[in-house]
Amino acid sequence: MLIVEKVPCLDCTFCGEQYFDAVVLQKIENEYLAITHQQRQPQRSTKVAVEDFATLPL
Repeated sequence: MLIVEKVPCLDCTFCGEQYFDAVVLQKIENEYLAITHQQRQPQRSTKVAVEDFATLPL
C-alpha cells in the first residue's frame, strides 16, 4: 500500500467529478514499483490498522 498526498486532479466541467491525468497515475505507479522493489525508500512510513472482516461484530 502506498499513500500519496497532494495528488493533482482534474475536474470534469460537465459533471464535476474529479479524475487523474494518466501521466499522474503513471508516476504514482512507477514510484510504487520502485519502493516495493526496494529501489528507493518512501519519504516516510506510518502504521495502518488492519482488521479481518470475518471477526468484526455484527
